[in-house]
Amino acid sequence: GNNCKAVVSTQSTGDPSAFAKNKKMRDESAKQKEVAQLEAFVYHYTELLSEQRTATRENVERRQARTADEVDDDDEDEDADEDEEDEDLVPYNPKNLPLGWDGKPIPYWLYKLHGLNLYFNCEICGNFKYRGPKAFQRHFAEWRHAHGMRCLGIPNTAHFANVTLIEDARALWEKIKEEKNKDKFQKETEEEFEDSQGNVVSRKVYNDLKRQGLL
Repeated sequence: GNNCKAVVSTQSTGDPSAFAKNKKMRDESAKQKEVAQLEAFVYHYTELLSEQRTATRENVERRQARTADEVDDDDEDEDADEDEEDEDLVPYNPKNLPLGWDGKPIPYWLYKLHGLNLYFNCEICGNFKYRGPKAFQRHFAEWRHAHGMRCLGIPNTAHFANVTLIEDARALWEKIKEEKNKDKFQKETEEEFEDSQGNVVSRKVYNDLKRQGLL
């Protein structure tokens, strides 16, 4: 009678160790899946924040090279900007700072770091104003400046880098043309040739004798 009960009990409940093993495998699989998802999120956010990390590192390096008074002044400006941004849903932007990827004004220290408080005028571009030194330097190779130079009849070459005034561009172009003509004239007068009798003459004289059939 006891043996029969033992058999019935074993058959009805199954192997406890096999059940525990299956449960453990399911738990490990779920845990691995969760870890993989977390890793994917981390990589994704790392890419999104790479620009901010670079800007933050530049800010730290900049602060280390500045005096305590300058740092305090910047801190006050940043705190004021942050307080203003938190007051309303629409960003309060009295300094007209450029907006970042989140639709809010960029930090004041980043604004000053990139020189976005500086404007550079280019008369050749129709007195267009470029914000920040990077945009200003880049514009010399862009369509607006190239179009302005083309209207002046001047090639947009490296000779005219950083030239923004029409008068300066025209004066430099005249100087370049004079130098080219001078080089051409020197070749005509200084380059030497030997005629049929062994006499050394200038290129101009040689060409004149050749046209007259005297060579």
